[in-house]
Amino acid sequence: MNKRIRKLFFLLIVFNIIIFISCSSKVFAREVSDDINGIDDSQYPGMKQAIQTLQASHPNWKFKVEYTNLLWEEVINAEHQGHSTSTSPSNLSPADNAKYAGLWICEICGTQRYDTGSWYCASKEALEYMMDPRNSLNETDLFQFMQLSVFDDFDGETVKNNLNNIKPDWIDEECVDAIIEAAGQYKVDPYYILAKLLEEQSPTSPLFTGKGYNGSYEGFYNLFNVRATANNREGVILNGLAHAASQGWNTKRLSILGGVSVLANGYINQEQDTLYYQKYDVIGDSKYEHQYQQNILGAQNAGTYLKKYCTNEGNYSFIIPLYKNMPVQACPRPNVSQTHAENNTEGTMGDINGDNQVNVIDVVLLINYINGESQVAPERVFATKISGNDNISVIDVVMLINYINGEATIPNNTVKTGTVNTTTRLRLSQNGTEYKTVTSGTSIKILKKADTPVADVYWDLVVASNGNYGYIPRNYYQ
Repeated sequence: MNKRIRKLFFLLIVFNIIIFISCSSKVFAREVSDDINGIDDSQYPGMKQAIQTLQASHPNWKFKVEYTNLLWEEVINAEHQGHSTSTSPSNLSPADNAKYAGLWICEICGTQRYDTGSWYCASKEALEYMMDPRNSLNETDLFQFMQLSVFDDFDGETVKNNLNNIKPDWIDEECVDAIIEAAGQYKVDPYYILAKLLEEQSPTSPLFTGKGYNGSYEGFYNLFNVRATANNREGVILNGLAHAASQGWNTKRLSILGGVSVLANGYINQEQDTLYYQKYDVIGDSKYEHQYQQNILGAQNAGTYLKKYCTNEGNYSFIIPLYKNMPVQACPRPNVSQTHAENNTEGTMGDINGDNQVNVIDVVLLINYINGESQVAPERVFATKISGNDNISVIDVVMLINYINGEATIPNNTVKTGTVNTTTRLRLSQNGTEYKTVTSGTSIKILKKADTPVADVYWDLVVASNGNYGYIPRNYYQ
């Protein structure tokens, strides 16, 4: 080999090593810390004290935090996607359930039914409540943060006895034996497997009974609902059974082994090693896309099951995510007695003072506001733009007076529509991270028009006809 060839060969090896190291660090680098005392209260309010309280009660439990470096607003907006009858939302909440009514229901989709028909699209308020880690730093909900990849060898007989003592009657011996086999094969906590199974299945589900559905797929099982997705109950069942048939899952044992393989290789070994991370993909390169389930209660429910099977003496490890710019207080539980229509801060167009009436008082307030003699609450400014123009002027006053006199109509403040004139990507915050694409010609609903520009651009909050949600420059649609 001559000197030139040796040099090129050497450079090629070095180049490949650099690429390998770069790719590896990109995929596997994580900012995880066990320094709970070092959490900055000003940046992550309430987190340190809540974790320290749990530490004091359980000194044998290990607590770690993950600095996601993600903005809270962007995380919520990235999860709030799929608002279309042709798609399925990223997050669903139970329909026809008084505990999840009112502000739990999506402000865009309303009571449009999804999946099996028993689900509504979850609201932003519901997302904020469920995703805020501070709401789950308690004895009951903590186990959705339990690290699943931390696994020690176990005694099969002991675990079998424990599983038989805690499982419901409809989980039979075949399932118990398969759970133990899968736990040993894939190095996954057997109690997590049972918790996940119970959260996914019911004793009468066609995916569990093996009886098939409407004469199809008899003898096949899909106990973890792998690829069982659709916008109606029949589609969910048939898609799940079709996948089971394609994998040859003709026993509960094979379904459990196959399902745990998906969980282990597709999620736990890909850094989504807590129930929370399996539900909300906020780490890795595929953020917000690689999520095991749509049920907004899924991680919490499975964590509650897991808690039942874990003892206070166990040596568990928890990873809790930290987000930038979170609210000072933990996000409140959505009010079931309010609706978004009733809680609409924009109110009726022309109702400047927010008393749900449009009268001469509003005219006076609008005139004073234009003359700089009084202020209007920021959430009421939209109601002053009666003409629809960005700048508030005497035109709005004239239109309001004519409306009160019955001589004209004023536009409704409900959702306005538009058409995208330039293919672009929606942002997760105003002038923030690019996310979902909308193509030229796509129809959109304008949910909230910006009052002030950011980087000289008015960024309006919209939802596109394909279900994508985010901010778009005002000059990018008409």
